[in-house]
Amino acid sequence: MAPALPLVVAVAACGGSNPAAAPSPTPLPPTTTLAPATLADLSAAVTSPDQNHQLNCRDDVHARVTLTNRAASGIVATGVRKSSNSLSGGCVSADDFTYRILPQLVAPNSTSVVMDRVLYDGGSGCCTNPKQCGGTCDIEEVFTVVTEIGSVPAGQFVYTLEFSGCDACGASATSRRSCRPFSQAAAAASMSSR
Repeated sequence: MAPALPLVVAVAACGGSNPAAAPSPTPLPPTTTLAPATLADLSAAVTSPDQNHQLNCRDDVHARVTLTNRAASGIVATGVRKSSNSLSGGCVSADDFTYRILPQLVAPNSTSVVMDRVLYDGGSGCCTNPKQCGGTCDIEEVFTVVTEIGSVPAGQFVYTLEFSGCDACGASATSRRSCRPFSQAAAAASMSSR
């Protein structure tokens, strides 16, 4: 018979570590959901190098529109809506128009330029009959930024538009404003007062 082998058992000392035991799991941090942006978190502004200037009807008018997001989450802008008003001079205002932009994410707590462009193709005004069109009009351009959660007013700017040497309005000019017809009677009165 074979000699018996002694059984050796190691016992961990009190308070010692047992390398065979799995480490206790580290708890995961709680997930936080960012509050979505609201219209109260957003503001917009418009600026133009043409503000308070006189432009000829063949000149381009420019606008730069920004959107500020003070929320903890981003917001998507999808367009800029423009409306025109003739404040004086009797001009026919351009139709309301929405400039479509590529969807643009405005990051949390930031300001982004959402539009910076010429407002009209081929100048800022036209005449139904260029030979019977003249004078000036004060024009107001009003802007609103369109976002995924609603519209944000951006403000307005005013400029004076001079109708002299303008192109004739065509079917493609529906987005531009036109001057009031310059009547023969008004022209005669203007000439006799000189």
